[in-house]
Amino acid sequence: MSSQQLPKHFWSGFWIMILAYTLVRLFFYEPVVAMPQWVPSNRQLLRWINITFVYVVGIWVIRRMGIGWMLLLWNLVHIALLAYLLLAAVYEWGIAPLPYGIRGSVAPIIEFLISPVYYIGLGVLYLYLNRFKKTDHQQP
Repeated sequence: MSSQQLPKHFWSGFWIMILAYTLVRLFFYEPVVAMPQWVPSNRQLLRWINITFVYVVGIWVIRRMGIGWMLLLWNLVHIALLAYLLLAAVYEWGIAPLPYGIRGSVAPIIEFLISPVYYIGLGVLYLYLNRFKKTDHQQP
């Protein structure tokens, strides 16, 4: 059996996402140091910036890897979830407060978008699909 590896670009993206996620968790969600007053008041903006950063890093790395289907899935899931969040925000801002069920779904979606879980899932799917492309035996 051959050993399978993810491209090295994949791991650079993973570590960038881990760093971004760790900084957000340590400084915005569970602050370990005193934060300036503008941080809590701009928490939503900082979340959107972080979501955008992770999304752009994923696009950059997956394009460098040259795997079209992975880029399609990355964009499809992110755009669908971002559209859901934007529609919820527009509804709450312009029409009425969100129902409890929808409001409760927003935090896990934001957490999913800023964490590297989906990125790793795509990497595992890549390894799974790639194992069927390579053959261990050479034909004479």
